Amino acid sequence: MGWKKLVGLVGVFLMAMAVFVAAATISNVVWENAITEPDVGYAADIIEGQPATINITILKSDGQPFAPANFPPNTTLTVRGRFVDEYGNAIDMTGDGVPDIWNFTNTSTPGLWTATINVSNVQPGMYTFEISAVATNSTTGAIIDNATLREQIWVAGGPYWVAIANVHDGQEIRIGSFNFTITSLSDVGAILTLPNLTALTLTDNDHTGILAFQRDVTGDGASDWLMFIKSTDEDNNPVYNLYIYSKDASLLDDFNQSTIDFYRTKGNMIVFTNRVFKDPNDNYKAWVAWDNSLLAKLGIKAVDYYIIPVRGREHWWERGAPAAHEDVKIIKRTTYLWGLFGNDKVVYEGNIFGKNVNIDNVLKVFGKFAGNNALFDTRNWRWEIKKAMGDITIPNDYDLQGRELRDLAIDDDLWRGFNPLKTSKHGFFSESVDWENLLGLANDSEGS
Repeated sequence: MGWKKLVGLVGVFLMAMAVFVAAATISNVVWENAITEPDVGYAADIIEGQPATINITILKSDGQPFAPANFPPNTTLTVRGRFVDEYGNAIDMTGDGVPDIWNFTNTSTPGLWTATINVSNVQPGMYTFEISAVATNSTTGAIIDNATLREQIWVAGGPYWVAIANVHDGQEIRIGSFNFTITSLSDVGAILTLPNLTALTLTDNDHTGILAFQRDVTGDGASDWLMFIKSTDEDNNPVYNLYIYSKDASLLDDFNQSTIDFYRTKGNMIVFTNRVFKDPNDNYKAWVAWDNSLLAKLGIKAVDYYIIPVRGREHWWERGAPAAHEDVKIIKRTTYLWGLFGNDKVVYEGNIFGKNVNIDNVLKVFGKFAGNNALFDTRNWRWEIKKAMGDITIPNDYDLQGRELRDLAIDDDLWRGFNPLKTSKHGFFSESVDWENLLGLANDSEGS
């Protein structure tokens, strides 16, 4: 057993013994300048080099605020925070080789304590942040009251990042002028072939499921983080996703995954890759799977599908791949006799990121993203998906056509029979979809 482990275990033992002395509590953890989504339940994200403030409420074992006024005069109150390893030892989070400790101060509100955390020169990933509150008799050194809380915190390597889902052996990755090929990728590690044909080997020595290395990918002279992170797909199969962090906003421009491509798969289906639903300028694009079957051409029966991205930043955010949100609505529009009869029906509503949404075994949509940054609003910080894309699969007797949301409202060519945005009622058509609200045109002043 190494000395670090021994020291850590002794510390844990002493802390456990102290718990029997009293049982103060630490609660109501509130972050400022950090990325949080309380409804999701994921760890807070702090950004390397960006100071983040943490506020906590501490109550004594008798329920009173943990504040000097509620203790005898000869009491010393100490509230500290530190990042710890698996043995409970404080670790270096600023790159100077010295374990870091942050002191909390009591605010004007009794029991409300605050500290500002700033980390730098550290590999992005999940860390354990331990907060300890101790009240001691300054004369005897005896512990009067204490509490401990541990929080999981994700440290992001910069305010900008991009991701590629489900990367695999043989895949070439290109970011700006930097490129490499994944020669091998597994739980054992990774072997990458760099532009000069040299090999770079990565290993997961800490067994965290993360393989990381640094390179300047934007040309600004500063190193950026590239990380393979192990995850699972919706069928619980193991996959690796590539994340690239940078402090340079040009990363979002250098990383181009939007090249239009299509290819045939087995059978009579066509996959259209990297179709953009939301671009970095907050423009939203709908996609229409247009029925070109013989029955549709004869006007007898047609079944068209409209994939409509939901407007609003609150629908395009991310908290790690399991919690990414790309919200769309898919409308199935069935028409007969050139649109004289028919109906519209919402057949899917919700998130498409990382999901293979299958509608009638005709339309399949898989959501992904490329490009992200930290967005600050009056409520909280969040990761906003700047460029949202998807792969769309349709039969070969369908066409795939894209339109900006406003253009779809005025383009009669993509409406079988009649345009519901121009005509409220037509023939014997069943009305069940509010297209104006669906396209975000009812209140055009809505923030995008």
